[in-house]
Amino acid sequence: MDLSSRIPYYLTTKSNTIKLIVFTAIFSLVFINIFEPYNSRAWLHDMSDFKYFVLSSVLVLLGMAVVAISRVIMYRKFGSKGHRLRLWQFLLWVAAEILAMSLTFSIFEMTAMRDERCFLDLIRIALRNTSFVLLLPYSVLWLYFSWDDKNKRLLRINESYNSGDDASAKDKLMMINFYDSKGDIKFSVKLLDLMYIKGADNYITVYYKDGQKLSSVMIRNTMKQAEADLKPKGIIRCHKSYMVNSKHIKTLERKDGGVMIRLEAPLPLQIPITKSYVKDVYELL
Repeated sequence: MDLSSRIPYYLTTKSNTIKLIVFTAIFSLVFINIFEPYNSRAWLHDMSDFKYFVLSSVLVLLGMAVVAISRVIMYRKFGSKGHRLRLWQFLLWVAAEILAMSLTFSIFEMTAMRDERCFLDLIRIALRNTSFVLLLPYSVLWLYFSWDDKNKRLLRINESYNSGDDASAKDKLMMINFYDSKGDIKFSVKLLDLMYIKGADNYITVYYKDGQKLSSVMIRNTMKQAEADLKPKGIIRCHKSYMVNSKHIKTLERKDGGVMIRLEAPLPLQIPITKSYVKDVYELL
């Protein structure tokens, strides 16, 4: 863990700051009423459940006031992406919140509730309970904010991908999957790296750009099935034994015996077009 690294920006956004305060308040209220910290029931045995709930709500409001003030300051000073806290600074900030909240609880215990125990004992108990009250929801929310941020990023990518406004970005993101005869994925390659496919019997060979060279991989599958899977992605059948990536077609040349497709691979390639597929190729292009 690099303590000098910046914390993720989503920890200090306005919406997430509000979520943190609300969630921590709810968690604190549940914790106080279920676990009854500070040995409160031992010296408040004659208090009804309703009064105890009211009292715990006041404690939570006091604690959340400390957290709210702290987080508002953090948001105002470090809410922008360019002024994020470093991890060690953030951890110190959380430690200061725990200490401030513990002092608030302890003072309230001694003054408003007339707790006769030693102040240092109250501080020790408060530090233990406050650490649990804050660190557990903080940890849960950090995981949630991280998950939510990743989901939003993926959503933006998918929206860009599906919008068609940025075709080049869409092509760069698209992966082509190749399946075997059992329907299992055997190979995946970027659309822009796929050059052509050659079929023979019940096997296909996928040719793709690998840096400055042309590489290949053989998969047990038929050209008929490959054509059904890949045609919607611009991979067109041009011959009984060939399919080509339309994005890499540079020229169509009529020569003796038919038409040839010229692909701009690491080295120029020529793929034949048979008469039965000429119309499909021209319609696509």
